[in-house]
Amino acid sequence: MRKTVPIRTQPEIQSFLKRLREWNQNYYMGALIGIQWGIRCSDILALTVDDVLAGTGKRVQIIDRIEIKEIKTGHERTILITDDMKDELYMHIKGMGKNVDRNCPLVLSRNRNEFGECKPISRQRLWAVLKQVADELGIKGPIGTHSLRKTWAFQVWQKGVRIDVIQKEFGHASVATTHRYACIPDESRDALYEKINFARTSRRKSTSNRNG
Repeated sequence: MRKTVPIRTQPEIQSFLKRLREWNQNYYMGALIGIQWGIRCSDILALTVDDVLAGTGKRVQIIDRIEIKEIKTGHERTILITDDMKDELYMHIKGMGKNVDRNCPLVLSRNRNEFGECKPISRQRLWAVLKQVADELGIKGPIGTHSLRKTWAFQVWQKGVRIDVIQKEFGHASVATTHRYACIPDESRDALYEKINFARTSRRKSTSNRNG
């Protein structure tokens, strides 16, 4: 299997999410969470309604920050839930119906398990839908579930967040790992050295001193 890549442009992300919303609200919410929060597919599908609700009453209120402990690594993250994301979560949960179980998966499958209980969309199904939508829209790939987390990293880097900050947030061992993971082009690293140009100025000073 080829290495997945991020979705690199804002118009592509918007078209991607729009098509997913048209397809199915749960596919849309799964992708939106991945791109907005930069978490793995396994962590997305493990989220329950209760994880994002404030209080214990029937009224739908969304928390300000969510605590995520990554299933794969145990790395802990505290993620701000923006006002726009609160609105999305609110409408998503309201759309589940009045009698939704707080322990129900946030990204819900239409099917139920062998005990008749609600269950999340499968990783394989989500991957297949993401790939199909990306192919339909002509988004260069390969695009899969891991592309969601990579898209977050690539987008925040484009907005000026330093690689070491992204590294810390992801719990990567090195900046180089994050650089490769987010598919950040090598030209960005080369640009660090292009910003410093003492070689030419020092040669000019040296020549000027000799002539003087």
